[in-house]
Amino acid sequence: MPKKQPKEQKIKLYLTRGRPMLNWVGKKPLDYVKGFPTQLMPYNEKSSIEVFDPLKKIKLPDSLNYKNLEKNWFNLLFYGDNKDVLATLLEQGFRGKIDLIYIDPPFNTGVDYIRRIRLRGIKTEQLDGEWYSPQEQVMYFNNFADDAYLQWMYERLQLLKELLAGTGSIFVRMDYHFGHSIKLLLDEIFGKDHFKNEIVVKRTRTLKGESGRFHTATDSIFFYAFPGHTFHGFRIEKEHPKWVEMHLPGVVHENPERVFFGKKLKPPKGRKWVLSQEGIDNAISRNLIKMDKKTGMPLFLTKWETLGSNWTDISGYTQNSDYPTENSEILLERIIKASSDPDDLVLDCFIGAGTTARVAQKLGRRWIGCDINKGAIQTTSRELQKIILEQIKNKKTKYPSFATYKVNNYDLQLLRTEAIELAVQHIGIQRTKTDSFFDGTLGKNLVKIIDFNHPFTLLDLQLIQDELKKRPDEDRNITIVCLGKELAVNPAIEEWNKKHPVNKIEVIELKTDKKYGNFLIHKPDEAKVKIERKGNKAIIEIKDFISPTIIKRLNIDNTLFKVKIPDFRAMIDYVLIDINYDGKTFHIVYSDVPEKKNDLIKGKYELEIPKTKTKIAIKIVDMLGEEVLITKEI
Repeated sequence: MPKKQPKEQKIKLYLTRGRPMLNWVGKKPLDYVKGFPTQLMPYNEKSSIEVFDPLKKIKLPDSLNYKNLEKNWFNLLFYGDNKDVLATLLEQGFRGKIDLIYIDPPFNTGVDYIRRIRLRGIKTEQLDGEWYSPQEQVMYFNNFADDAYLQWMYERLQLLKELLAGTGSIFVRMDYHFGHSIKLLLDEIFGKDHFKNEIVVKRTRTLKGESGRFHTATDSIFFYAFPGHTFHGFRIEKEHPKWVEMHLPGVVHENPERVFFGKKLKPPKGRKWVLSQEGIDNAISRNLIKMDKKTGMPLFLTKWETLGSNWTDISGYTQNSDYPTENSEILLERIIKASSDPDDLVLDCFIGAGTTARVAQKLGRRWIGCDINKGAIQTTSRELQKIILEQIKNKKTKYPSFATYKVNNYDLQLLRTEAIELAVQHIGIQRTKTDSFFDGTLGKNLVKIIDFNHPFTLLDLQLIQDELKKRPDEDRNITIVCLGKELAVNPAIEEWNKKHPVNKIEVIELKTDKKYGNFLIHKPDEAKVKIERKGNKAIIEIKDFISPTIIKRLNIDNTLFKVKIPDFRAMIDYVLIDINYDGKTFHIVYSDVPEKKNDLIKGKYELEIPKTKTKIAIKIVDMLGEEVLITKEI
């Protein structure tokens, strides 16, 4: 029987550090948030945890409380809305435990970010069409009303502040659209006196010409840190060494003199020597110091240059995984090396393609990542598996395992972003960018879309009613779009409609609505897999596989040319296998992740298994991120 899930917890939040500096319609600090601790652990086969633990070191705790993990740490990857994930971490004792935070949130540019989807081993011509082209997948929406975006960011930054250690650092990447506003929010939440740098990074190069303005070539990374934070700086190795001055701005109150080649020298006024006398003597013995004949002052030969806040010498983005806005590893390497030590805990709650987690893994840091997009979680997991296996091979890993958890049940068959946008198009809703609360209009009605991750509740209804009270001149009726609703909502709506001749409320419940609900009819992936035992080995062969979603997209969106798929493996991104599946935790014992984008999965596997009866589980993930799980006892 599934365990009974206790009620959601309320986690109290503390006041922000700085005074309010930026206001918008609907600004409201978080007083408390609801955690979802009980939903971390599995309750049925469909919600099983996914564990990658090649050395079998993980001992899964009953809960993810920080105290339980401290002595038996494994890295954490969360699938869910980051607000829910951050709240859950607070509930689980992670307050003040994060040493370094890096985030690259949506910039609210008005352009949704698209992931390019390519079938393996097949060259298909570029298809034109709508955003749901078979070769494209919306990873996340990037189009909020301004007020809604600021509130959205405000809440998440507040939660990040609660999790950050008292000696921690946070780096927030933004572009010109809202960077100035987010800087003010960071001043308010983390304290203006804790601002360290605005780091300039290079954007993706473009060949577009300027039209009335200069091309935007850079983004900003805002760096804040609390007293006592770790900071090593960062040096760049140059190809050709050069002679540099040996003094820097500053005053030394003890004896400022140093001896160079038998001569005592003081630094220029308002300056101090870089090296101690011991360091100077050592450098002289290695012929790294000479005297400048013009100034009579010493020079030091170095191939290193200290990095400032101008990072345009490297690429800020990369295109390794076809994921939009994938941060480059060299960028994250600089941040993590400069502002953390080995074993420190690094958090990225907009993990995307997983760059932060990958670099943290390579540098021996603990890490936590999360994303609301299932494709991001799968991409991150896939790439981390490769890194960990290579580290194990070279005996260079301290944290050889991670577990992927769902928070607040995000197991929609369609990506959440796609499902909402499909609903908008299917129903005929006109999006509204200027309204901070309502999502659009349907005919003469205002439309409010309830987050698809939970049913329409009395609290949602109360928020809508409160908003209408703020608009006494609003005479339009309201259409609410949701996936499901609580039973208590119906009588509450009836009561409201009786008392209000205008602003009457109607509900489109997509799971049951005969007119609008049919777009959710979804055919899952199907796989034919042969699993048999031969002695102490399992022989596994994927005989056939089909993704109705991929086939439908290819056929519908490209009516002039029916794309032929000669090998069903072209639709499969990667394969995971558990040789002793307990129905709760999927232990990744074997992963078939093709090295190159055009490589196909093997499709045939021979694995050693226990001599006693065991349950084989094979998880097949298609190119759109949908999964099918096949199990068999042998």
